[in-house]
Amino acid sequence: MPRLRGHWPLVAAVLLAMLPALAAPLLVPGFVTQDGSAHLYNAEILTRTLRGDPEFSPYYEVRKEPLPNWSGHLLTMAMLAAFSPTWADRLLIVAMALGPALAFARLRASVAGDGSPWMVAAVSAMLALNITWLWGFNSFLLGVCLFPLTLAFWWSRRDRMGPGAALALASLLILGYFCHLISLGLTGLGLVTLCLATPGLDRRRLTWTIAGLAPMVPLALFYRSMTRRAASPFMPDWQYLSTPFSPRAWLAQVGWVDPISLASRVTLPFVPGTSRFYGLLTPVVPFGLAVAILAASTLWRRRSLRVSPWAVLGGFLCLAGFVGPDSFGEAHGQYLPQRVMLLGLVALLPWLDLAVDSPARRLAAALLALALVVQTATIWDYAGRSARTAGVFQSSAVREAVGKGRRVGTLLTDIKSPFRGNPVLHADNWLGLGTGNILWSNYETRHYYFPVQFRANLVRPPAYDFEAVALLGDDPAARARRWLELIDRYAPVIDVLLVWGDDPALDEINARWYEPVYREGPLRVLRRRDAGRAAENDPPGPR
Repeated sequence: MPRLRGHWPLVAAVLLAMLPALAAPLLVPGFVTQDGSAHLYNAEILTRTLRGDPEFSPYYEVRKEPLPNWSGHLLTMAMLAAFSPTWADRLLIVAMALGPALAFARLRASVAGDGSPWMVAAVSAMLALNITWLWGFNSFLLGVCLFPLTLAFWWSRRDRMGPGAALALASLLILGYFCHLISLGLTGLGLVTLCLATPGLDRRRLTWTIAGLAPMVPLALFYRSMTRRAASPFMPDWQYLSTPFSPRAWLAQVGWVDPISLASRVTLPFVPGTSRFYGLLTPVVPFGLAVAILAASTLWRRRSLRVSPWAVLGGFLCLAGFVGPDSFGEAHGQYLPQRVMLLGLVALLPWLDLAVDSPARRLAAALLALALVVQTATIWDYAGRSARTAGVFQSSAVREAVGKGRRVGTLLTDIKSPFRGNPVLHADNWLGLGTGNILWSNYETRHYYFPVQFRANLVRPPAYDFEAVALLGDDPAARARRWLELIDRYAPVIDVLLVWGDDPALDEINARWYEPVYREGPLRVLRRRDAGRAAENDPPGPR
């Protein structure tokens, strides 16, 4: 937990602001983030493989290299060692929101003081309950914690930089590398920007800051060497701004880069139906208006030609998030704008004047309260949907029907959701926990920056094909063709098939090889007709 000694009113305010939202993952069974189930499964693979258990080793290999995502996996492994998978996941979900919120408050307190603790808490809570949290980007969220803590450390020593401070700074950056490369890169950029934009720049500050940044050079070179393993080249890619002269593209970009909204902008929590007018109450709207009012009020009150280095950094990152690429190629990770925009807003926090002492600021406080109430309601609405959908995969009856030591494929249909994070997408990974099952849909194995990979030359369906079929819901004919190609080729290595939803065309394809053995709600468990004999007669190792 970030050090906030002496700021207990601020800590209490952050905890109280977060409590209503974070009660949902603690109290609602089946609450999962989009990627959280996969992280748990891969942490178990790592734990069992590293201690010599043979059940996963014929299929998976562990890359014992300095990969950027190790911190999230190590933390998850530690949680699984101390708690059941259910409670490990719940506590991780809470920690991945509460940790950043306290880190943001720490940055604010160390640079600009508490201001109004409730205003700081409301802004910190809204920034922490962001879309990357619902997506379950745990390693990135650990980097999000380090971003403000590293910048706050440098700020506290900016006028007395020396060998000790440079060594501590280097250590924080190395730790940041093992969290996530994007948060590390933005931390390095933040340090350079603050160093150059802070008044009183001298040779000592510049020299020792550069010395602290030195480890980023070999780490960047090593990461660059890893990108050569990727299926696509490392180059910027835009989704909407590939047509930069289209007003419609820029309008779409506004909604795309939003790091705050957890649900569609045409829905409201617990309100049936959709309406474009609901977008006025989407949390990002009152939150954005509150930040704009606070920024304008801050500029008006200070009326100084001196520009705050925090305003420079925050403004630059927000602009970069808005106009920058969506990724550097699909194989190198996605959702770059949301991450950059989020950390840009975090960097603005020390600059904003958060005292509630004028009508404009009281209006901003009311808008922040509204945003936090709607965001909390959205999380509870998501909790109910997650329990009704992803919770089915945690059923003991489903686990029994699937069995142990099975090779499992997953067919997802009708997974549309009003939320930007989909709890069903990787929920099948729960059936690999404690069972030794091999989930062919394990998405982490697609990416070179994760430590768990399928073994080379293993006859298996590509992990991405399962997700691709799920995302073809708007084109049933194309989905049926792709599924037929997959199942026709790889049915011999899929012992059990999980089917979410009903589709007659897909059911007809599945009936050629599989028969149903169990159903619970929309989830069906199908077993290959010869799977029992194969399990008894096949030799150990890849099949």
